[in-house]
Amino acid sequence: MHILMCNDDGILADGLRQLATYLSQYYRVTVVAPATEQSAKSHALTTEIPLKLDAYNGEDENPRLYALTGTPSDCMKFGLSYLLADDMPDLVISGINHGFNLGSDVLYSGTVSAAMESAFYGIPGLALSVERYSIERGHEMHPFIHELIEKIYVNGNFEGLLNVNFPLRGICDWDHFKLVSQGLQTYSNIIDARINSRGQDYYWLAGDLDCGKEDVPTDVEYARKGYITGVTLTWKHVPRRRSGGMADALDSKSSG
Repeated sequence: MHILMCNDDGILADGLRQLATYLSQYYRVTVVAPATEQSAKSHALTTEIPLKLDAYNGEDENPRLYALTGTPSDCMKFGLSYLLADDMPDLVISGINHGFNLGSDVLYSGTVSAAMESAFYGIPGLALSVERYSIERGHEMHPFIHELIEKIYVNGNFEGLLNVNFPLRGICDWDHFKLVSQGLQTYSNIIDARINSRGQDYYWLAGDLDCGKEDVPTDVEYARKGYITGVTLTWKHVPRRRSGGMADALDSKSSG
């Protein structure tokens, strides 16, 4: 199996490099990651300046490491449409991200967006995040991630995108894994307004997380309970009702 890896924390991030090294024991791994941190870039693309690619090691090494001066989505498009066009991967993995990517926050996530790019090429994807990454936590997560790849993608032939979040601590096994629905995360006090020493206003995007009770089990709920959560995602943003009530509104107007 050939795996293409990316992240949004950058090519030097421990979460990416250590997982790539671990998985290279079992698979052929190519990494194309941002040269610098690109957190919360979502699906942003670089269109107004050229991109530059740096190879971090030799062509025959595993994992093979490349850094691109762009966003996570730039990296995936570069890898899948150009660099690996004649050597396409069987799986795309993004992460391990330093910090959760839960619920509706995945809309902002460069980590999840990078994994989602795989869908446009007919390749399954896996996004991996942990509440806070450490070398020790990585060692605990790696064997389970390998099991997950084998169980879901190799033997299960899953062809979609799975977003997986690990808690800060706890056992990494199937008894502590929950496949749930995507939750909603909302924030209050989003703008942190300040004044600098020159009396000038400036602002930070911040916010206090508000998590309400939902009708179904969600990743937001079970991550807070200390479980590993898995959510299947797609690039299609469709409402629960097929037309979101639009067809009813149109029929009502035309018949009135």
